[in-house]
Amino acid sequence: MTHLSFTSGQIMDIISALEVQEIIAREVGDNHHLASYYLNMMNQFQTVYDRLQDRAGEDRLATLVLAD
Repeated sequence: MTHLSFTSGQIMDIISALEVQEIIAREVGDNHHLASYYLNMMNQFQTVYDRLQDRAGEDRLATLVLAD
């Protein structure tokens, strides 16, 4: 089993990086399918971030697990 842990700040950094890629795909590359892909990933990380906001400050750590 593999796991990754992210703080809420790291998740916001990921969302920001995905937003840049979404803008590049849509506006520069005119690739709406790729832009949609990045937007979907942004939405998934935003959901995780939103869930973290419900927790107390010291518990704001998301652990993503890949179970085989």
